[in-house]
Amino acid sequence: MSQPTAETLAQRILESRLMEMPEIDALVSTIGGRTASQQDFVDALLRQEKLTNWQITRLLEGHVRGFFYGHWRVLYLIGHGTFARVYRCSHRKTGEIKAIKVLRNRYSDDENVRERFEREARTVMTLRHPNIVPIHEVETEKGRCFMVMDFVEGQNLRDYVRAHGKLKVETALQIAQDLASGLEYALGKGITHRDMKLSNVLLSSRGQARLVDFGLAAVNVTDEDGDAKQGPRSVDYAGLERVTNVRRNDPRSDIYFLGCMLYQMLTGRPPLYETKERVKRMHPSRFRDVPPITAIEQNLPHRVVILVNRLMDLDPERRIQTPAQAFSEIEAVRKAIESGDIQLYDPELARQQAAEYEQVLARKEEGRDKTILLVESNLKVQDLFREKLKEVGYRVLIMSDPVRALQRFADLDPSDPPPADVVIFGCSKLGASGLEAFNQFSSGPAFRKYPAILLLEERQTEFAKVADLSAGNRRIVWLPVKVKEIRGTLRELLGPPAPAAQPTRPS
Repeated sequence: MSQPTAETLAQRILESRLMEMPEIDALVSTIGGRTASQQDFVDALLRQEKLTNWQITRLLEGHVRGFFYGHWRVLYLIGHGTFARVYRCSHRKTGEIKAIKVLRNRYSDDENVRERFEREARTVMTLRHPNIVPIHEVETEKGRCFMVMDFVEGQNLRDYVRAHGKLKVETALQIAQDLASGLEYALGKGITHRDMKLSNVLLSSRGQARLVDFGLAAVNVTDEDGDAKQGPRSVDYAGLERVTNVRRNDPRSDIYFLGCMLYQMLTGRPPLYETKERVKRMHPSRFRDVPPITAIEQNLPHRVVILVNRLMDLDPERRIQTPAQAFSEIEAVRKAIESGDIQLYDPELARQQAAEYEQVLARKEEGRDKTILLVESNLKVQDLFREKLKEVGYRVLIMSDPVRALQRFADLDPSDPPPADVVIFGCSKLGASGLEAFNQFSSGPAFRKYPAILLLEERQTEFAKVADLSAGNRRIVWLPVKVKEIRGTLRELLGPPAPAAQPTRPS
């Protein structure tokens, strides 16, 4: 049986547009012409770096399409997932190297999938951060959607952990801190990742961690449980958010899976048992039965164990709340470890710290989901209320113009939530205009249902005499005020309606 010659491969190379005829002829002539063996031609192509192994393999399989996307020439495949393949590519004219992610053929005719792929890519194009792989463009050519990203010389975190078994504590903390930094930046742009896992992190040759695949888990639009449309790659998120009863895009879900990644980096084992079955991945026991990290790795520093537990707390209110907070806490632990604080995990100390944290949570719970509007132009009073009320969980809005404050309530659509749960009218600098606004807020039928506080100085006792307290949800508080007093008044007003109060002069 005769051996294949260079002729057929040469024709495929020409048809694929990977090389021009003069270049092909010049190379073929060095091996004795087109009747030379195909293997000699392959060896010459590789030796002179005219084509890559991946390109040659595709050509030998009979493929002559799929080597170009726009101005980008595919060199080889570097990764693939459910929805897309990722290639290393070079620019035809400049030779610049980038990574190209291409939506799989099976989704090209699905308009919804294609639109979501393009929309998510354009969203990520707004992100420019050292710990996020940037997307530079998104295009559609001959029905194939693709996006152009930076090519990161290195490997993904999943492969890195598999190769090392488990990472040094300092290395794992630095990677986690890099990821928290990227999440913090993205959240500032209104974007959550939704698919935090080791394979979606690229480690550069210098060890810098960079996030990829922001939002792409939303490509698949099938979901039998009626939850917001998510693909198989975010089933873990759906399971977590179901068992913790939080909304789909809660940023704290990213925090939980950041903790899972740190857990796996430190132990070499994933905290959630792995399965491809959707029902099992969604089952509450998968999240409730996570083995304590100390059961797998007994020699971790106390600070590290507490950090992982706080990142992965199944109670979303007890979990670290934001990427910024995660970054700060990871950095503190990393610096402590570097300075020699490597005390091993102490269960008794952990219980003591947990009790202290419970007290902090209780304070923050006091004003959770409650908004206070302070109408006051005195900067010192503004700063006092802003600082002290935020410490116990209140959201504090501040306005200096009482007329504008009243207008916000007057223009309110009955179906919309109010701008604030309690309004505090200060008279320290506003004087009579603050009192007038308070009285108007008390007399107007559109305002009376909203609790209000009149904030007076000792010299303003005359104001107290004419303040309208006829509604049961009105109070007077005197400056200087103790934080405990204003908190007590707010708790009273935000509880069951109370009878009208009479003003008392300061002692």
